[in-house]
Amino acid sequence: MTKSEAGMLADLSHTAMDAALADGSAQYLSETIRDFAHFRSSWWMFDRLGWFEVTRADVAAGLDLMAENMRFADQAVRRSAG
Repeated sequence: MTKSEAGMLADLSHTAMDAALADGSAQYLSETIRDFAHFRSSWWMFDRLGWFEVTRADVAAGLDLMAENMRFADQAVRRSAG
């Protein structure tokens, strides 16, 4: 956990998430949306202090749906660019 000046704790440091993204154990929501990442079977939200785990089931379900939709959008962009 990382601690801010105000005492708020992030669940995961930027360094830890960067390592997880680099080794493939975490993935961004999409190629263009990088404020959310899926890691350790959970969604995580970016903040300047670090990453916070999404704990609300309804929000996580919405992110699952958005990730699936964005996967198709990302594929379409790659096809049209190549």
